[in-house]
Amino acid sequence: MSEARVDIQVDTRFQQAFAAASLDRLLRAVAETALSRELVSGPDRVTLIITDDEALRKLNREFMGYDEPTDVLSFNTALNTTPNEDVLNAHSGDGESGLDNPERGGSGGWPDVEGEESDELGDVAISYERAIAQAGAAGHDVAHELSVLTAHGVLHLLGYDHAEPEEHRMMFGKTDDILAAALDRSEFSGAFSDTSEGPDE
Repeated sequence: MSEARVDIQVDTRFQQAFAAASLDRLLRAVAETALSRELVSGPDRVTLIITDDEALRKLNREFMGYDEPTDVLSFNTALNTTPNEDVLNAHSGDGESGLDNPERGGSGGWPDVEGEESDELGDVAISYERAIAQAGAAGHDVAHELSVLTAHGVLHLLGYDHAEPEEHRMMFGKTDDILAAALDRSEFSGAFSDTSEGPDE
């Protein structure tokens, strides 16, 4: 697979804090690591949208049917993604998996439909406000929480889910592995020290 491309859009209210903490480079590295480890072929361009609770609440209500804020939502727009073998094995023949049911995981899988080919895999929307709150509750910094949510969101784009115990173990194990691999890059050494417990959804 060619080098993945990650675009990041940050709400103007959070841009100063985001830039001061050098979060752009960190989250880009996390998303690129997730894609390089888990995507076999297909569209590889991902957009991270850093916004607020209200925006996530509106998206959650419109697309998921829940009128409440959440931490991260993923929207897969790709037409011809080939995921890692792990996710195919986890969902083989399961009509109730997150691949087929967006209400179970937020990604909706990779639709087998005709349409114009694109390099866009999809979008990951993250609430910066919720990341701050969850970081405080978990006792780690916001860079850690945003990194967890980024990895989590990209895995949803690739079809991973966590509705069942085995799915949960696989997805959160992969999240930890992605963070460890991203932080192994010298420029991110010491970005945060503890390991993730993952998002609450």
